[in-house]
Amino acid sequence: MALIELGNPELLFLAPLLIALTLFGHHFALRIKRSIEVFHYPPVRRLARIVTRKGLRRSAWRGTSLGLKLTITILITFSLANPTVNTFSETTQTVEVPMVMEKDLAGQVVLAIDASASMGITDVSPSRLEATKGILLKFVQNASENVRFGVAAFDKEIRTASPLTADKARVEAAIGNLTVPEALPCLEEYTDIGYGLQTAIDLLMPYNPSNGSSAIILVSDGFANYGYPDPGTSVSEATARASSIEVPIFAVHLARLGQDSNDGLMKAVAADTKGKFLDSSNMDELGSMLDMIGKYYVPTHEWNSTVNIKTTLPVQISLGQVLMLVATAFVLALWAGNYKHYKTSF
Repeated sequence: MALIELGNPELLFLAPLLIALTLFGHHFALRIKRSIEVFHYPPVRRLARIVTRKGLRRSAWRGTSLGLKLTITILITFSLANPTVNTFSETTQTVEVPMVMEKDLAGQVVLAIDASASMGITDVSPSRLEATKGILLKFVQNASENVRFGVAAFDKEIRTASPLTADKARVEAAIGNLTVPEALPCLEEYTDIGYGLQTAIDLLMPYNPSNGSSAIILVSDGFANYGYPDPGTSVSEATARASSIEVPIFAVHLARLGQDSNDGLMKAVAADTKGKFLDSSNMDELGSMLDMIGKYYVPTHEWNSTVNIKTTLPVQISLGQVLMLVATAFVLALWAGNYKHYKTSF
């Protein structure tokens, strides 16, 4: 729907005055033309011209010229009033909107905890294992209620394997009961990190971990000296298996001295599974990063939906210039007619 508005409607009150001036001007222009005709043509010749066809056409032109003058006056008056046409333009844009369908399937996190003798070293206060327990207990407490937790504690064998559960009390008990064995680090200790990761993956398998809703958090000093057929192969086979089912491993390296520590192994585990390497250099930051893992809620299905968005924009078209162009065309037509019939421009 189009609406016409006038920017200066008060100028329309000039229309009667301009029309009156146009009529007076037309009247005096005819008198001037007659006087010119009298001056140029004697009465006998003037009478002869009047009765000819040219004279008749000139008489008809007088009415036409008056109509043109009035039309020009009205067009100029409306042009000065600044008329505009207000309408609306509707555009349609097609966009893709990401959609998410969530079911009652929350994230699964298995805590793979190194409980070997080297985790009793006190370079991290009060000890590597006790610091691990403090961080993980806080992590479980702050995690979403929808996240299931499992625990796989290990040294050269599996010390604890707790299946996934949403019961935080059971998880906290499994973590709190962990102790380091009575052995001398490096001399009497054997640690099979690969075996611990394989057990963590086994705990996830009943929950379809390949849907992207599962993760493993490995907490260790990285010291691995046991495994089949060798420690390095044991770890690489475990990370390859985790990678094949798209389970990321967040490797938390909890050690500050070089003794019984291998941060390079932990970095490789995280990189091979598209997880993340976390260091114990800043314990507060480490706890905050772990909390982010425990708060995620993974959708079971994602897709893009095509949506048409209609936008209505106001459009304003000025008619002032158009009216002035039309008036100019009528002025030219008036001038051409006057020159043709009277050999004058008015």
